[in-house]
Amino acid sequence: MRNNQGMGALPVTYRYAVSSTLDNGDSGYSNSGMRLGLATTDPGAFLEGFVERADVVAAALLKVGDIAGTRFYTPPNMVAAALRAADPIVTVGDGAVRFESLSTDCGVAARLDLLDDGLDTTARRPGTTNVDVGPALRQLLAGVRRRDPMRLSVSDHGLGVETLDGKVHERVVDLPERWVRSLAELQALSSQMELAAELNAAQTREFLQSIPARSGREPYWLQQVPSGLRLSTSPGPRRVAVGSPERLRVLQPLLRLATGLRVYGTETAAGAATWWMLDLPGARLGLALSPDLSRGFSGEGALLDDLAAKNPDVDRARRGLVGYDVTDGRFFERALPFDKQALETAPRLDKARRLIDQGKVRREGDHTLVAGSYADHVVWLRSTGETCTCKWFRKHQGTRGPCAHVLAARLFEGEDT
Repeated sequence: MRNNQGMGALPVTYRYAVSSTLDNGDSGYSNSGMRLGLATTDPGAFLEGFVERADVVAAALLKVGDIAGTRFYTPPNMVAAALRAADPIVTVGDGAVRFESLSTDCGVAARLDLLDDGLDTTARRPGTTNVDVGPALRQLLAGVRRRDPMRLSVSDHGLGVETLDGKVHERVVDLPERWVRSLAELQALSSQMELAAELNAAQTREFLQSIPARSGREPYWLQQVPSGLRLSTSPGPRRVAVGSPERLRVLQPLLRLATGLRVYGTETAAGAATWWMLDLPGARLGLALSPDLSRGFSGEGALLDDLAAKNPDVDRARRGLVGYDVTDGRFFERALPFDKQALETAPRLDKARRLIDQGKVRREGDHTLVAGSYADHVVWLRSTGETCTCKWFRKHQGTRGPCAHVLAARLFEGEDT
């Protein structure tokens, strides 16, 4: 345990639920024959410890909270509502402590990964909770300076933050239901992404400061050039589409702390999500953008492809049991604290199964016919791409996942083989 000089100035009395223990060799815990068990101030603690760079954590955590209270898009026929800011999800897991949030329109996600080398912990175990970030915590974080000590505690009772200026404990709150499907969809989208560009600190500052305040509705493509990264209005080889890049401007206040930027996406036509990971000392702050300003993550349909194929990792994401880390290229344990019935159904997949059960799907030559309300929908399952004659497919051209008729044709063909 490190000696945090200066923390002695904090007027804090710690009360421990149990005593620390030192087990002998009979316990069988280690080859050395002894195991030290340190007591914590909270028997339900997932994490207790100090952060290495309090200023980085404070600035990034404030940004995660800001995203949760921001509406980037207001539909034309809707007056901007004064929605209560939603609250970050905190996960203590392998390799990082993660703070996640979604914008109120569910089109932008933020995640602060507080890495192990930026932490000095006295207690740690896996766990997830959902907490409030209220005015008192915001005020405390806003006053943090670089060399200030900061102590974090995360438990099933909430989030505690302690600095030289005081201590705030934020309570556990309910996870907003509108986040649940969007977060599940985002994990499926993220698992399809690859590294598209990597910038150093200077290139990061130049690029993020060059983003226009308004980009219009036309798609942009990211083009890596020797000097860094630029936005192009034309598609091309090794270019990744990004919708409404002006949303990235929210990262500009953190440029003074940034050491680099990595961009993740998929090489596709316009209409794909992207992840932007800002590297910070001992941490990274990620921002996920939906394909367009007016589109939230919940309707993207990425879950459907893998659910129909019975992908176990994506099924766990659908049930809120895992998240996906694009930097490490792996799923991580994150059991969302919500009513699991909220994700028990996938409407398009359920409809596809009903169509099969009702005998409305049949094979005819090189295509499949799926009965509709007024006429049959014709589905082609070709190696070059899947198509359907329904209105949904004509409108979205596969950019928001497969329609129910394509899913029904897939399932029907799978049953026949």
